[in-house]
Amino acid sequence: MRKTKIALIACVKEKSLHPCAAEDMYLSVDFKSWLKYAQNWEADLIFILSGKYGLLELADVIEPYDFNLNDQPHSFRLEWSDQVLKTLALHCDLKEDQFILLTNQLYAEYLLPHIGMVGMPMDIK
Repeated sequence: MRKTKIALIACVKEKSLHPCAAEDMYLSVDFKSWLKYAQNWEADLIFILSGKYGLLELADVIEPYDFNLNDQPHSFRLEWSDQVLKTLALHCDLKEDQFILLTNQLYAEYLLPHIGMVGMPMDIK
C-alpha cells in the first residue's frame, strides 16, 4: 500500500495585508519556493505550520498577523506542537505516512519525535 506523502511548510514574516487563503497569505520568495518544492515532490497533502494558527490547509482563509513562533518560550512551542500533531493526526498516520518538513529546527523539534518517516531536505534559518 502506498504511503501518503505529506509536506509541512513553515510560515514566513512577509504576509498579505488582507484576509486570504493561507497559500496566498505568505509572500516571500522562500515560501513560494518551498511550496513549489512540495508540489514537485508530489505531496498528497500540503500543510502550512503557522505560529499563530497552528496547522493550516492551503485553502484555509486567515487574517494577516504578526507572530513568530521562534520568539516563543519552550512551554508555548511544546503546547503548539501538541495541537499541530492532534490536528495532523486527523488527516494522516503519523507513524506510517511519509513527511517532508520545510521548516527550521524550532518549528520541527517537538514534531519530529512523533513522526515516523520524515525528511528535512533544507535547513531553513
